[in-house]
This record gives sequence, structure tokens and C-alpha cells, in this order.
Amino acid sequence: MGLDTVNAEQAKKYDVKEGSKLITYDFVLVTDEEARQLREEEAMKAMEALGRRMKLYHGLPVPDVD
Repeated sequence: MGLDTVNAEQAKKYDVKEGSKLITYDFVLVTDEEARQLREEEAMKAMEALGRRMKLYHGLPVPDVD
């Protein structure tokens, strides 16, 4: 993410005042599988940080009693 200033070319192209503030942000697109894997990894990290022994069952954290 960045904070810049609108230059003359951008001002003309987007019909805004030159010198206005411009926020830029890069989006990252991921597949459904990548999103699922990331959610699971982050859930397990959160449970570990809380001192909980958990495993995932159908995407949900459950107590690991084994």
C-alpha cells in the first residue's frame, strides 16, 4: 500500500485535481484451495498460541484427544 500524489496525467485521465492524494494497493488473488490451506494454517497457529491441542475436522478445529 502506498500514499502518493496525483500527477498531471492521472488528474486528466481520472478528472481529479492534480496534487490530490492517491492511495495505491496491490491485490493478490488466490485459488480456493490456497485460501482454504491458509485459513487452516492460521487457525492452527491461533490454537497453538492459546495453548490448545487441536486438529481440523472438515475445516473446523476440534480438540486433539489422541
